Amino acid sequence: MGKIIALILVLFVAGCGFTSQGTAIKEIIFKGAAKAGDAGLENAERFICEIAPIGAVKKRYQGERAVAYNTLCDAGTAEEVVK
Repeated sequence: MGKIIALILVLFVAGCGFTSQGTAIKEIIFKGAAKAGDAGLENAERFICEIAPIGAVKKRYQGERAVAYNTLCDAGTAEEVVK
């Protein structure tokens, strides 16, 4: 148990940027987080624009939200979504 705590402490200190290894670790983590964020947004957009049932889209995205939906999904005018 003590070894695990010591390892966590070392990783924490290294990850703070106090060392060159810490800076490298932060860069790797930030790049991984950015890739995960990009993939998450792409998946969310695909679901909203291509997979969600049109009835759910019409119910959720009315009025000004329809404009946002159409802008995001490039679906045309707001009237086309809420018809």
